[in-house]
Amino acid sequence: MATDCLFREDSYLKACEARVVAVTEQGGIVLDRTVFYANSGGQPGDTGTLTLPNNTEVAVADTIYTDKAKTEIAHILAPGAARPNVGDMVAATIDWDKRYARMRMHTALHLLSAVLPYAVTGGSVGDADGRLDFDIPEAGLDKDAIATKLAEMIATDAAVSSR
Repeated sequence: MATDCLFREDSYLKACEARVVAVTEQGGIVLDRTVFYANSGGQPGDTGTLTLPNNTEVAVADTIYTDKAKTEIAHILAPGAARPNVGDMVAATIDWDKRYARMRMHTALHLLSAVLPYAVTGGSVGDADGRLDFDIPEAGLDKDAIATKLAEMIATDAAVSSR
């Protein structure tokens, strides 16, 4: 069953109510809908909590896709955490500070790709840093000039959207 990925419609949504629809063989909790971004494209999956029907909060240590088509997301609970049952309603809440830092890093990397007119060959977004890999034919780029151009772009405070 496909997970309704609420973060695609509203990346600022921090929590949602959801129904447990499956538990994977590895113990991942699959919800009918989620605000948790799954590990993908060089960006780690969200962490946070699930609040169970008895009001117990359990830590979500990672979030991954269960299938190659990236339609179903499993919430990986911390070792030893209580597990909800299929059919239970839970409250899913992301670690907002971590998500927001990653969002900012992700956007900064998009800006970097606009400053450097080279093909991007890879990249990753972390909690404290990120990187983009470029296919640059010759060395000799001016790091200070690149940083200045990025700062100028950020200073415009332009709207950010996805497409």
